[in-house]
Amino acid sequence: MRKGFHEELNDLHNSVLKMGCLVEGAVKDAIISIGDSNPALVEKIIIGDDKIDQIFDSIESNCFMMLATQQPVARDLRLIACSIRVISDLERMGDLAINIVKYSPGAHNGEPLLAADILTGMGNEVSVMIAETLKGFINLDADIAEWIDELDEKVDVMYIKLFEQLFECGGIKDIRSAIKSAFVGRYLERIADHCVTIAERVSFLVQGMV
Repeated sequence: MRKGFHEELNDLHNSVLKMGCLVEGAVKDAIISIGDSNPALVEKIIIGDDKIDQIFDSIESNCFMMLATQQPVARDLRLIACSIRVISDLERMGDLAINIVKYSPGAHNGEPLLAADILTGMGNEVSVMIAETLKGFINLDADIAEWIDELDEKVDVMYIKLFEQLFECGGIKDIRSAIKSAFVGRYLERIADHCVTIAERVSFLVQGMV
């Protein structure tokens, strides 16, 4: 019976990674949409979020089932609890990817975003953060939180730079674009924060296994 339970834990780990990869892809597409006027990309991200939500529901149900039927303790309990929290962060990141694409040129008849270069730069850093966070989860890296914090600081610096540029805009059209860009910047900054939270959860999980 214990062998079966540990197989379930292994499947849980893989399912979280699968969800993470889908979210990573959604965020990458959302970043591309910042400078892309193709409406098909908008539809792709929105449709893809349904799959992310389905995996979230499946993982959450399996976690609660294991808690109820297996009564795990110690490291097994930590892994399940960590997984529940990680998928919650991932699910929110997927929602933020949708929020980004809703303000993209493809969703507004090709109307470009202001300071798109800064937004794309933020997005590229966020993409690295997601990849490194997932790698930390795969390898159960206790030091991942420190590294992700450093990357998050870079995103925060660019976020400040974004607003410095947006405050210089003028004219009704520029103001409208600036407002959309401000929202996109905020969503990217929030995704980075979720990466920080996941990395902290992984570090806590690994430290508890020692």
